[in-house]
Amino acid sequence: MRIKPSLLHFTLRTRLTVSFITLIILVLTLLGIGYYYKSSEVILNNASETLLGLVKMSNQSMNAKFASVEQNAINMHLDEDLYDFFNTSDLQKRYFNYENDRRIARIIQKYFPSSEDLYSVNLVTKKYTFGGNPNFWIPKTEYSNSDIYSIGLSSTENTKWVPTYNLLEKFYASSPSPVAGDQYVFTATRLLNLSEIQSNLLHQMEEDAERPVLIVNFQESMIRKAFAKSLWVKGSYYEVFTPEGQIVSASRPRNVPPSVGSDWIDYALKKHSGTEYITIGGKKMVVCYDTIDVTGWLSAVFIPYDELLVTVPNMLNYTIYSTIAILLAAVVLASIISGRITLPFKRLLWGIKQSGEGNFSAKIEAVGTGEFSVIIHKFNQMNDKIQSLIVDNYETHVKEMEAELKALNFQFNPHFLYNTLNIINYLAIENNQTLISNMLVELSEMLEYTAKNPGEVDFAEDVKYLKNYAYIMDRRFEGKFQVEYDLDPALYQYTVPKFFLQPFIENALIHGLDEMEAGGAIKVSGRMEEGRRIFTIEDNGKGMDPETIRRVLETDGGIRSIGIENVNKRIKLLYGEPYGVRIESQKNAGTKITIILPVPSD
Repeated sequence: MRIKPSLLHFTLRTRLTVSFITLIILVLTLLGIGYYYKSSEVILNNASETLLGLVKMSNQSMNAKFASVEQNAINMHLDEDLYDFFNTSDLQKRYFNYENDRRIARIIQKYFPSSEDLYSVNLVTKKYTFGGNPNFWIPKTEYSNSDIYSIGLSSTENTKWVPTYNLLEKFYASSPSPVAGDQYVFTATRLLNLSEIQSNLLHQMEEDAERPVLIVNFQESMIRKAFAKSLWVKGSYYEVFTPEGQIVSASRPRNVPPSVGSDWIDYALKKHSGTEYITIGGKKMVVCYDTIDVTGWLSAVFIPYDELLVTVPNMLNYTIYSTIAILLAAVVLASIISGRITLPFKRLLWGIKQSGEGNFSAKIEAVGTGEFSVIIHKFNQMNDKIQSLIVDNYETHVKEMEAELKALNFQFNPHFLYNTLNIINYLAIENNQTLISNMLVELSEMLEYTAKNPGEVDFAEDVKYLKNYAYIMDRRFEGKFQVEYDLDPALYQYTVPKFFLQPFIENALIHGLDEMEAGGAIKVSGRMEEGRRIFTIEDNGKGMDPETIRRVLETDGGIRSIGIENVNKRIKLLYGEPYGVRIESQKNAGTKITIILPVPSD
């Protein structure tokens, strides 16, 4: 009962700091317990990823060796010595010639040098087996009776891989149980369709010449050595499967059935590589698997989950020490954070004081996006509104007076000029100056049209203004151009934006036809089409390139467009984005302006 009243006398910062520390102690205690269990799981996952990396490295090593078999077989296709030897329909005479056998063996050695992984490499025909023959377990004759030879005959496009088998059992009688003389190998085989290049031309073997079958036998111990480093966890083992589920190699005894079924193998092959948790014989296992790209075989390492857990270091002491260190740091941070939280209150009090003294331009700096920041932002907005209202009330009447004066001045000048031109016109008539009189009449009508309010006008009025302008410019340029009009009478029943055609005629005269002495032509057309009014202004001037067109339609484009950009903007403001000005032009091929307006519904 005494603690609660005493806390009320503390500052807001002190109360926040105590609250933070209490919450931090509770949270860290729970987090420490959870961290101990979760960290163990993370380390297990990391160990699994490490094992998967070892499996991938083993596969990459074997993949490189297997890929070299394919490449060497391709290279053998173009071997001239092999081509000369086998390109005959009477190969039988060479079968039992020892020198020829040694000759072929040397050629094979060139492509497949001896290594501890290779057991034998041979070229096999129907009656004879060429090449080295360790321990004489591979028969020199009648090899063609084996399924290996049949598989090789069908391998015309690429190399086929035969999973592990016992050579002694394949070619000779062998006891069902393993014996010391057993030799396990897996085989790569393909048919060699030998060729020769002469004078840049590829010559194939004769049709009746027998093609030899390449047979490369790898020792199964090669796979065992590749996965030796992946089995560092007690009780772990590896298995290599074909897509059909046959075991190519395994670290377990040969009479033990596969650890997984064909369904799981299909699933793993589709994923290509990964780590899974599965149950085998009621025991939880971690499986790291990866695919050998050349052969399509799946390599998998199986690790007992419990044995992998034993390899995880003791996390209890680490969790206790780290929790204490984090707690101490959290106390310091709580003090700092509470100070940061109360800082906006101090700033807000300062701002209220400034407003009370009439200083509405004072601004409070807002940091972040929290509630205090919103309050300070709204307080600044309130001061801005008050300041704005004061300024508006003071300046509104002045601005209204200036606007009225400008409007009166705008109306006065055109009317004054219009009346003055009428006086000059009477003087021209009295002096028989008909051309001057006509030009003055046209100009005075233009000024009268100009003095009207802006916005939309009758189409007939805008066309009249356009023709007056064209008449005056025709007199100015003395027949340099002609203007042709083709306007649908239905257009005259609608209104249009004021001055929406004249800027394009002016632009054509000043820019398009400026270099022509005579023969300039401008055609103004208008028609109704699919609920739209379409106007076109075409000239035969010098035209524009695409960059100039872009700048003409853009504000501050760096080119004087004689009001074109202004017309385009006014049309879009009045009718919307689908309408406006389109420009089509090419250098020295004239310009076509298209103006699209809607047909008013009323």
